[in-house]
Amino acid sequence: MKVVFLIFGVVSMSQSFPRAGNYFIHPNQMTYSSIPPRVRIIGGQDAAPHAYPYQVGMYLTKGISQEFCGGSIISSNYVLTAAHCLDKASKATLIFGAHNIKEDEATQVRVTITDVTQFIIHPGWNAASLTNDIALVKLLGAIKESNVIKFVKLASGSDTFAGSKGIVTGWGVTFNSQKGVTPVLKYVTSTILTNEDCKNVNADYKKVVKSTIMCFSGKGTVGTCQGDSGGPVLVDGVQVGIVSFGASDCSAGLPSVFTRLTEYKNWIISNSDVKY
Repeated sequence: MKVVFLIFGVVSMSQSFPRAGNYFIHPNQMTYSSIPPRVRIIGGQDAAPHAYPYQVGMYLTKGISQEFCGGSIISSNYVLTAAHCLDKASKATLIFGAHNIKEDEATQVRVTITDVTQFIIHPGWNAASLTNDIALVKLLGAIKESNVIKFVKLASGSDTFAGSKGIVTGWGVTFNSQKGVTPVLKYVTSTILTNEDCKNVNADYKKVVKSTIMCFSGKGTVGTCQGDSGGPVLVDGVQVGIVSFGASDCSAGLPSVFTRLTEYKNWIISNSDVKY
């Protein structure tokens, strides 16, 4: 999968960022050519074919560059992802029903969207403060469920999921010089921290950890550095988070950070056809 969160694009953060030198980074905001030696591939296993049928791959065009993100199918008309994935995107190609995303599998359904009004980014999204990193893609036509394409259930209620084992899936890169995404879908598991424990990691985490996010422990140097930006985080088959950001030095075993879905139930209901 990926490291620290990786993928494409050069990072640009404002002065209000927690620490100079890009202490935190989104998975898709590191160029393959600039991934430093300290970033190592950690953990991650091949998923069984179509074991995660809600998983979506997304190629995004931003100016002259192309990025890759993950997402999840939440209804026949909507895909859930991260705001930083759709921010400034002019085109998105979504891939449903994939296992080896580099092959033209018979199971795959590909949809290209060039109408940016179909990209619904949370109005409170703020790249500098790393807040409200959630977005939706409204499909041009309904996607049908099948053996390899299914809608994921979204978490609601007040459970923080602290202490639970979370699963992240994605096609992120697996070694420093890799060009393009990893062909076969991978997954990684880690324990979800309490937000207080995540804040107590260091001063930088204390600045960014809010009720709207959740953290993997990072223990054993595993975490979302294995998963794509915008990809789903699940507990017992229910999506509880979206891959958002993590420490730029993934090998340090620091927590990786996700958007907490229970905090956005009303926004999702208001902007999609999802029924909880």
